[in-house]
Amino acid sequence: MLGQEWTLAGRGGQLETVLAAAARGECMVLSGAAGIGKTRLAREVWTRLRAAGHTAEWVTATRAGSAIPFGAVSHLLPEGGQADRLALLRRVAAQFERAERPAIVVDDAHLLDDASATVVHHLSTRSPAFALLTIRDGEHCPDAITALWKEGQATRVTVPKLPGSAIDSLLAETFEQQLDAVSRQRLSRVSGGNPLLLREILQAGFDSGTLRRRRGRWRWTGSVPATARLGEVVADRLNAAGDAIAGVLEVIACGEPLAMTVLEGLASTEAITAAERQGLAVIDHSGNRVLARLSHPLHGEVIRSTMTRSRTRHLAGKLAAATISSPMRRRDDALRAGVWQLMAGHAGNAEILLTAAKQAMDRFDLDLAERLARASRDSGGGWRAENVLAQILSHAGQANSDILYWGEGKERASEEISGAPGRRAAEGNRSFILMFDSRCADALKVGESVLATPDAEPQAVVWAATGAGAAAGLLGDTARASAIYRLGLDVATVHQAEVPWGATQVGCGRLMGLLANARLSEARELAEREYKAALRDEAENVVGAWAGFLGATAKAQGDVRVAASSLRESLSLLKEYDAFRLAAPCLASLAGALALSGDGRLAARLLDRAHSPERQASRLFQPWMELDKAWTLAALGNRSAAASTARAAADLARDFGQPTVEGWALYDAARLGDAPSVHARLTALGSLFAPAARGLAAKDPEPLEQAAWIFADRGLLLHAAEAAATAGALYRSDGKRTLANVVLERAAVLAQRCHGAHTPLLDASGLRAVLTRREHEVAALAVAGLSSRRIAEQLGLSVRTVDNYLGRAYAKFGVRGRAELSRAFHP
Repeated sequence: MLGQEWTLAGRGGQLETVLAAAARGECMVLSGAAGIGKTRLAREVWTRLRAAGHTAEWVTATRAGSAIPFGAVSHLLPEGGQADRLALLRRVAAQFERAERPAIVVDDAHLLDDASATVVHHLSTRSPAFALLTIRDGEHCPDAITALWKEGQATRVTVPKLPGSAIDSLLAETFEQQLDAVSRQRLSRVSGGNPLLLREILQAGFDSGTLRRRRGRWRWTGSVPATARLGEVVADRLNAAGDAIAGVLEVIACGEPLAMTVLEGLASTEAITAAERQGLAVIDHSGNRVLARLSHPLHGEVIRSTMTRSRTRHLAGKLAAATISSPMRRRDDALRAGVWQLMAGHAGNAEILLTAAKQAMDRFDLDLAERLARASRDSGGGWRAENVLAQILSHAGQANSDILYWGEGKERASEEISGAPGRRAAEGNRSFILMFDSRCADALKVGESVLATPDAEPQAVVWAATGAGAAAGLLGDTARASAIYRLGLDVATVHQAEVPWGATQVGCGRLMGLLANARLSEARELAEREYKAALRDEAENVVGAWAGFLGATAKAQGDVRVAASSLRESLSLLKEYDAFRLAAPCLASLAGALALSGDGRLAARLLDRAHSPERQASRLFQPWMELDKAWTLAALGNRSAAASTARAAADLARDFGQPTVEGWALYDAARLGDAPSVHARLTALGSLFAPAARGLAAKDPEPLEQAAWIFADRGLLLHAAEAAATAGALYRSDGKRTLANVVLERAAVLAQRCHGAHTPLLDASGLRAVLTRREHEVAALAVAGLSSRRIAEQLGLSVRTVDNYLGRAYAKFGVRGRAELSRAFHP
C-alpha cells in the first residue's frame, strides 16, 4: 500500500514562499530534521519549475560522495574539465547564463564536498540561476554553503513538522478513509509530524500485522513493533547514547511522563543531565511537579519493544516500589503504581491495586480495570476486590442483565457493602447499572439519594448523575434531568483531577435523555464534542462509545451517511471489549441506518448478527433495536410487518418504563402507515409526535406543516422532511398550489440534508424541489439580503439573469417581492 509517493500535504505555504522566491531570483535554503519532508518539497519545486519552462538541474549530495571532489556536481561540469578551478567555475556559470531561466536544486547540501560546495556557492551568487538547497538540522555544512545565509545571499527557511491535519490527509490517502479515528490519532502522535517516520511506522505495522483490516476498516492494535527498518530510522540517535544514558531512557520509556523525584532515585544525576543535553530527554514542569519524558514519542515505542522481558519486569518493579514509598499525593499515583505492579508480574499491594482498578474503571479502561481487580483479589483483596471486579464485568458486558452483584440473588453482598467505606460510590454505580437494566424509576431513586448526600465522593456523584440523569430523561422529566446533569457536571469540573472522565460520564446520561426526548440538535452537539475530547486522549472504549452515540443520534436525525460511518467506527473500536454491551445495539442501529438508505438485505444480515447468542444487549436498548428491525422490514418491502414491529417496540418500551421511547416507537408505526391506531396513545402520552400523528391519520396538512417546523428546530431532519412533504402533497391535492410549493421547497431542502434517506412517507409524496438548483441559490442569497448586483458578482452571472431567476422563484411561490419571498423561505 505504500508503493506510491504521497501527495504533498501541509506544505502549501512553504511551496508558495519558495516559488515566489524563484520568481524573484532569490536563493533559498530549506532546513529541518531528518525525514521532515525537505526533499519532497524540493522535488515539488523542481518539478513545477521544469513545467514552467525553467532549465532546472537536480543535485543530490551523499555521504559516500563527499570524499570525491566535484562528485555531486560532476554532471554539471563541462567536458574536458580544466585544472584551473576558477576557470572551471566560470565555464559552469556561463552554461547556466546561456540556459533558459536556469535553476539548481541541491538536496542534502550539508553532505557536499568542498569543491562541489564552491560550485553551488558560485552559481548561487555569480549567475542568474535560482538556487534551492536543503540541509539537515544539526549537521555541519561546508563553509561555502553556510556563507550563503550568513552573508545574506540566501534566505534560510525552517521546514516544520507536519500539522495533524496534514498527517490525517496522508492517512486518508493511504487508507481511503477506512482507518479508525483512534488509530489515526495515535499514528499522528507517534510520528511526531514526520512523514518519513510515519511511512516507516505504517510499513512496520503492515509487516508485523499490528496494522490490519477488519470488516472493511483498518485498525492499529498494540505497540509499535521494532522492525529492522524502523530501528534504523532512530538508531543514529539512540545507539550513540552510551550505556548510562540508555539506562535513563529505558526508565523513562517505562514510565513517561515520570516524576523527576522517582527518576532521580533510579538513575544518576549525571546520566539524566547528559540525556537532556543530547536532546533525548525533556524535563517539563506540570504544576508543582517536574516530569521527564522522551523527546520523541517514537523513541519510547522503539525502546519498550526492544527491551527484554526480564529488564521490563525489573524496571517496573523498581518504579512501583519507588512510587509506593513516596507520599502518593497525586490521584493517578495509585493507578500508575498498580500498572507497574502488573508489569512486574509478582504479588502486589492489594489496596493499591484495588484503588487502581477503580480509577481504571472510572476512565473506561475496562480491560486494564479487570486485570487490576483480579490482581487485587489474588493479592488478598477479599470481597471488596470481588465487588469491584463484578462491577467491571458488568460494565464490560460479561454479566447477565440482572447484574452480577445487584440482582435479586445478591442481597447479602449488598448488605455488606451498605455499611462499608465507599458505599456511596457503590450506590452511584448501582444507579448507573440499574439505568442500563431499564429500571429507570429505581435508578432515579438510588441516584438522587446519592446526590442528596453532602459528603458523597466525586466519583459517586458522577456515577449517580449519569444513571439518574439518563433515567429522568427516559421517564420524560426533562427539567429534572437537566438539573441532575448540571449538578454532576459541576462536580466533575471542580474535581477534574480526581474524576478525569467525569464530564464525559455525566454526558452519556445527558445524551440518552436528550435522544429519548427528541432534542437531537443538542444531542448531536454534545456527541460531537465528547467524541473529539475522547479522541484527543486516544481512549478507545470512550471513543467507541461516543462514536456509537453519535451514530445513533445521526440516524435519529436522518443523517444516514454520518450514522453509518460513525456506527462502523464504533463497532471496530468496541470489538475487543464490548463496553456496556454497546456492540449489539450499535449493530442494530447500523442496520437501521442502512435500511433508511435503502439497503434492506445488508440491514437484515446485520440484525441477525446483533441478535446472535454471543451478543447481549442491555434492556435499555432493546426497544430501539426493535425499531431498527421495523425499518429493516420496511426496506425489504414488508410494510405491514414493519408497522406491527414498531407497535411491538412501543409495548416493550412501555413494559420497560420508557414512555419517551414508547412515543418514538408509536410515531414510527404512524410513519409506517398505522397512524389511525396510535395517535390517541401518543396524545395521552403528551408526546411531541402526537400532532403529526393526528395529521397523518386525518390527512390534514396544517398540523403536519406545523410539526415539520418544530421537528426541524429540534434537529429531526428526516421527520421534518416527511411531515413537510406530506403536507405539501396534501395542499397540492386541495388545490393550494402556492402554499404547496412553499412547503415542498422546504421539504426538499430538509431531505437533501438526509443524504438519500428513503422512507414510505417521502417516497409516497413524490417529493422534488420546486425550484431548480440555480433558482434556489439565487433566492437564498436574495433572502440573505444581497442585492442583485452582489448576487451576480458572487455567482458570475449578469444582473438581468439574476432578476430572471428571482422572477421565476416569485412566480412559483406566488409572491411579489423579496419580503414575501423571505417569509416563504422562513415561515
